[in-house]
Amino acid sequence: MINMEIRDDYKFLRVEDAFKALHLNISLIGVIVELDFPTASDCSCTLRIIDPWHSGSGLPVKFIARTNRALPRVESIGDIIFLSNVKIVLVNRKITALCNETSSSFALFNGEHGEGFVPYQSSPKFRIREQDKSFLSNLREWMITYKFEDGSCCFTSLKDIKEGEYLNLNCQIVHVSKDDKDRCYIFVWDGTEMPPCSFVVKSERLPLCVEPEMLPTHVLRKFPTFGSVLRIIVENVTEKQAIQCLQPGQHVKLLNLFFQVNMGLWSATFSPSTKMQYTMSRETQPFTPQREKFSSRWNPITRCISSPSHSGITGVAHEDAPFVTLMDMLTYSNVTAKFRCVVRFIQVFPRDVRNFHDLNGKFKLLAILEDATARIHASLYADEGDKFFGCDPSDEEALIKKLNRLFGGDGINEAPRNPPWVQCCLFSYYRVKNDQWGSRRFRIFDTWINAK
Repeated sequence: MINMEIRDDYKFLRVEDAFKALHLNISLIGVIVELDFPTASDCSCTLRIIDPWHSGSGLPVKFIARTNRALPRVESIGDIIFLSNVKIVLVNRKITALCNETSSSFALFNGEHGEGFVPYQSSPKFRIREQDKSFLSNLREWMITYKFEDGSCCFTSLKDIKEGEYLNLNCQIVHVSKDDKDRCYIFVWDGTEMPPCSFVVKSERLPLCVEPEMLPTHVLRKFPTFGSVLRIIVENVTEKQAIQCLQPGQHVKLLNLFFQVNMGLWSATFSPSTKMQYTMSRETQPFTPQREKFSSRWNPITRCISSPSHSGITGVAHEDAPFVTLMDMLTYSNVTAKFRCVVRFIQVFPRDVRNFHDLNGKFKLLAILEDATARIHASLYADEGDKFFGCDPSDEEALIKKLNRLFGGDGINEAPRNPPWVQCCLFSYYRVKNDQWGSRRFRIFDTWINAK
């Protein structure tokens, strides 16, 4: 037993001693270093705690309550919890502290050094005493220099993810949002770029993003403009309650995420074993911008200066203009501007080349373009469309042949497809003067498909 003062009805036990107290009721103070994301509404959750005398991966603490509101609502990994009258039991053959609402109590405190002594959540019977304040201050001070040994499996970068696999991710929270169907999305990033997807759909109109609507510009401006942002979809009620501790800018370790591809877009979902693990702020190294990592010849797609930045299928009239990412373009400070990007053409509308011209004979086409950072709509109009294809508008065979080069297949509707990377000039404009940002659009210009 550690040298701590006695309360009226218990002593605090060290975490390492709790492993030797099977079937006993004890009391503990610990730092939360891991939190699970339950996928069933069974009024239970599990977290993991450590203290200065335990150097392992920590002690699991399972909470059981009559309602979800009575479960701990942890605001941040690294916060401190007081536990009273918890029973040490075996759960799945692992020593676990069981906190039952009917017989146990707990209190949650901010883990930051210098914070006060009022819990942000506690059981009704909890009362803090003077000696508790000393324990709390000592734990906060210890956390300043502590390094958590997570003991988990290897972590995967976004550039190495694979469809249909459960993987661990060390990342930064970029944004958390909810749609009108009460579905939540966690946007995470690690500075690398997710692999480009092949497209297996033939006729459906591909979406621009995983969420129902693209986020507004003022939100996108907080996104990094290099590297890919992964969307984690949260649908279960108890999962939504668990993500309240996630805030933009936090670095977290997410264990056992399930990765999938839908409509050519990467996303991830929680599995029954998904957990969030503690990451000290001093442990986190700023994710290195790829454009700084390599050189001025930074390639926003391949992330490697030894590889060509594009396939050479297209030419542009502004070879001296620097490449920017689509996210650079979406978050640019001015409504109107010109850009040069490396993108993939993943779909065009209309799909029939016979309908590429309007009733006045002007070229009119809408394309979906993507790079590692974003997906957008961009139009081709009038003379710029004729310049882009560089052939007789009535020559359907020539139009189809050039489209096939853009799409990386022998037919517009062929699947699966893996379109090549091409360079493209784009400009942004507005359609409504009184709503310039709301009516902002993108158009392809000064770009053409090279003769084969």
